[in-house]
Amino acid sequence: MPGCFLDTTIVVNVTDGEEPLKKRGEDFVKNNQPAEAPYYALRELQAGHLRILCDTHNILLATENAAEALNALLNRAQAEGRKRESKIQALANAMASVFADNPTGKREELKREMLGALALRANSLWRKSQRLKMVSMTQSLSCFNSGKVTYGADGELRGPNDSFNCIKSERCAAAAYIYDNQSNLKKMIDALHPKNLDSKIAAKNETGKRRKALKELRDKGPVGFHKGRCRALGDAYFAAMCPAGSVVVTSNMVDHEPLCLALKKEAKEP
Repeated sequence: MPGCFLDTTIVVNVTDGEEPLKKRGEDFVKNNQPAEAPYYALRELQAGHLRILCDTHNILLATENAAEALNALLNRAQAEGRKRESKIQALANAMASVFADNPTGKREELKREMLGALALRANSLWRKSQRLKMVSMTQSLSCFNSGKVTYGADGELRGPNDSFNCIKSERCAAAAYIYDNQSNLKKMIDALHPKNLDSKIAAKNETGKRRKALKELRDKGPVGFHKGRCRALGDAYFAAMCPAGSVVVTSNMVDHEPLCLALKKEAKEP
């Protein structure tokens, strides 16, 4: 069997996912060894899923109760899109967890218990993601902000070294990895041209951002590449950096397939 190269969706599934996704991911890793995950997956998780949980905790902390926190989220701009929906879901999951653990508890304790549930989930996710069973972490990033989730002076959750982003003084190491293979970089840019994609994929905002980021990297190199577009590289990183003899394992086949096919690599869903 081939080895596997975990993308961020699978790292999330095996550390913070619900069944049956969690078990499917774990079984895939077990049956497709050697298994590796790049630090880029942790970088994406840090700026994405981890930040969602911490932001939800901090919104609840700043409001009187769960209802007010929900209202604050609902009133956020529609432009937040999936981020807003993910925070609403995280809030709902925290409430469900509290009711499941203490169905007869006093409702005035609900906020405190939900804050505890969110903090526990965020810390558990971050800890487990860096200690994945049967998975080796690879392709270290000099710009990656490692460390622990901490509490601020007012009880808010803060990212490693007070940030959910990369180290500002370092160039984008992920961009540098991709730039090293100019042939693959060109192939991915061509693969993401609208004429080469299904109309639904071509119309996605993420697809346009990814192609733009890759073109900027091609034209300016890793030193001139704008670090704020690191996450726009996204799926292209996993396609480009998947080792020979391994498959990219993802729950997002739609976006991965065009890139992997362009590089004569394979993507699989558990």
